[in-house]
Amino acid sequence: MAILTNLFGESPFGALESHGEKVHHCVRLLEDAFKHLTANHQDQLAQTARHISALASEADKIRNRLHEMLTGKVMMPLSKGELFNILEHQDSMADRAEDIAATLSYRDMSLPAGLMAEVNAYLAMVLKNCELAAGVMSKLDILVESSFSGRDAVTVSRLITELAEREDAVKPRQFELTRKLLAAGDAIPPVEAVLWIQIIGHLSELSKAANRTSNGLRMTLQIKSSR
Repeated sequence: MAILTNLFGESPFGALESHGEKVHHCVRLLEDAFKHLTANHQDQLAQTARHISALASEADKIRNRLHEMLTGKVMMPLSKGELFNILEHQDSMADRAEDIAATLSYRDMSLPAGLMAEVNAYLAMVLKNCELAAGVMSKLDILVESSFSGRDAVTVSRLITELAEREDAVKPRQFELTRKLLAAGDAIPPVEAVLWIQIIGHLSELSKAANRTSNGLRMTLQIKSSR
């Protein structure tokens, strides 16, 4: 990201990159949280939830600092509004990861093996979408070098399209899982069924935030190409 600082002096892009690193660290830890849940390692699960919460707080501090930077005069290849939208959606990813980990740690929870396998597959789908968003945001420096146009912009646009197509598949899976949780009857205590439905919903929101983060950059690419 040094190229951004060299080009634009006090550029906020370094802070945006640092924020993204914290956010995606939060998200990746969800895999550990679910593994601890499956293994009934409640202490490790609680520890992971605290770790995610601490990282989310660190991301918030970077977000607040970036807000302060954006109140001043900053030379950027994006408008402040464009950058702000990307930042807010990216920050929402950390918030959702924190919500998911906290909910998992509220009480000892389990699911029938078949349902747990489906939840883990759903988790993998969402985490893949988040990784795609991280990959898109990692291209910011080369986009600046190419003035958000040319071959680099086309490559990034294709990645964003792939993520958008994958995101379209998340909502139907959310509905399907929710129906199966409600149909499980006595196999899942009512309180736990409610918590699982919340978790499934938070995962859907996490994927949506990843898509919106990347889509904010695609809108910038479209704006740049039309000028």
